[in-house]
Amino acid sequence: MTPEFTAGQRWQYNTRSGEEASRLLILKLEDVHRQQVAHIQLDGLAMKGPHGVSQIIGHTPITADALARSVTVLDAEQVALPADDSGYQTWKAASERGEAGVFTVTIAELVEAMEQAINTPTPDVFRKSNGNA
Repeated sequence: MTPEFTAGQRWQYNTRSGEEASRLLILKLEDVHRQQVAHIQLDGLAMKGPHGVSQIIGHTPITADALARSVTVLDAEQVALPADDSGYQTWKAASERGEAGVFTVTIAELVEAMEQAINTPTPDVFRKSNGNA
């Protein structure tokens, strides 16, 4: 049975090894291109990157189907949502321009993909002319 998701729910999910204390918070739900999308925040992560370990993903969009394949236990409902929704606003603007999508993989796979992305050097062709990435 597919869980009924609402904003403000905090869930346990099938995590990567070593991140069992990680939880997700549903920030917002909306229909995007005829599919339900959950905007979530993740905490308790151990994503290794070039500048240390990241413990939080402040915003990421995922299909409700992928979310349903990931969650295990509902920990809490009506959790206060962060006041800062700039991650969502940035994604929404990029999505409307056709420059941002939605994850369809499990959350563990999403976190793994993000960790790989932050550890992949930017090809020179994408570097700014001032030498900054």
